[in-house]
Amino acid sequence: MVISLTGFMGVGKSTIAASLSKHLYCKLIDLDKYIEESHGGIPIVELFGLSGQEVFRNAEEKALEDILSNNREKVLILSLGGGALLSHKNRELIKTMTYCIYLKASLETLTSRLEKSHKQRPLVKDSEGLFQSGKIAELFLEREPGYLECASHVIDVDNLSMKDILIKIMDVL
Repeated sequence: MVISLTGFMGVGKSTIAASLSKHLYCKLIDLDKYIEESHGGIPIVELFGLSGQEVFRNAEEKALEDILSNNREKVLILSLGGGALLSHKNRELIKTMTYCIYLKASLETLTSRLEKSHKQRPLVKDSEGLFQSGKIAELFLEREPGYLECASHVIDVDNLSMKDILIKIMDVL
């Protein structure tokens, strides 16, 4: 069984996936880290900058297909990138080959977390590296239909602790 976690950037997919994999004693693959490793360790931010979003999304499709078609784990936790489900191909893979949990947060929560984040988020910064809160709403509206289409289950994470989120996930598995 592959359990995929999806949701907007800043919702906590990577952190929750790491904790969930420890609780379930299973392997974890973070799709963004997998892509970085397969490109010689080049960070996602640099891949975006060097190749552009379209080239990155193609690499993301290939990586996801490789992971899912070569999986031999009894249980695997897969943390998806926030834009992975923009691709029709990726949505079909996730719907047919995983149990997908959409970690949903409000725009207010996401904006607050992303403003405070030390992670580089190229899609929400302008050319001078300044944070653009209006871009978050635009991207969220573009991406949420994919999250909802693929979700086997939706968990609203606003005001929940890590422990509460893990309990909710374990309850649906």
